[in-house]
Amino acid sequence: MSGYRYEYVTFLSDYGLSDEFVGVCHGVMLSIAPELKIIDITHGIQAQNIREGAMILAQSVRFMPKAVHLAIIDPSVGSLRKSLVIETGDGSALVGPDNGLLAMAAMKLGGATACREIANADLMITPPSKTFHGRDIFAPAAAHLAKGVPIAEFGPEVPVASLVAEAIPQPRLHDDHYHAQVLHIDRFGNVQLNVTKEEMTAIGLPPKSLLEVRIEGHRKMVMYGETFSAVADGELVVTEDSYGLLAVAVNKGRAAEAFGAQIGSSAIIGAPGSGAAD
Repeated sequence: MSGYRYEYVTFLSDYGLSDEFVGVCHGVMLSIAPELKIIDITHGIQAQNIREGAMILAQSVRFMPKAVHLAIIDPSVGSLRKSLVIETGDGSALVGPDNGLLAMAAMKLGGATACREIANADLMITPPSKTFHGRDIFAPAAAHLAKGVPIAEFGPEVPVASLVAEAIPQPRLHDDHYHAQVLHIDRFGNVQLNVTKEEMTAIGLPPKSLLEVRIEGHRKMVMYGETFSAVADGELVVTEDSYGLLAVAVNKGRAAEAFGAQIGSSAIIGAPGSGAAD
């Protein structure tokens, strides 16, 4: 890959795979940088859910090679929100809208060290569509950046301190339980909560404890295990997931259906009988 600054572009979006959007963005990037290698992190982010995308991007980038990380979840496409290229402390780069999607990942990559607005028409498809900036602005920017175009050529400088940040909600401790939130539901129906093992241990509930979990009006007693197989097939279990957060699961089943859980659902997790007066 002679002359390329980055061998890889990673790609995350809410585009799904039933339309042509992901394939078209691939085509645009490879038309500009034919030797580029593209890693699709996921295109299954809930439509327009910036918080979920920001969290999944931030969880994923530290396991990726040094790359341009392209992320597109853009419900305000065509508005005055900025289109950005960002360089980070570890030498990686991020491309996407300035709507909270990128800032958390930038922190995981050593912090944003330089930021430019994508404004150079020579580095995009013109005239850009007002509804498909992924194709016309972000994919070309990612490919040009990977190919070695200096960040200064994309457009005016944007202060890194001005980047829009999407905050992950923190659980609220109340006596012997946490008021929490469902952050993510994966394809196996596992329900990720914004609570850590350390937070549960701090209230006297380490692994092997019996927990009470309440989501969407469902109240269930659940074993706190270290693996899915800590309980019998079909039974509920709470376990620490691969990102260090607690997840409610069913061994060989789907916890999301058992609780009627959705991304953003409120949850209570704690000692049996907890939250009765909440």
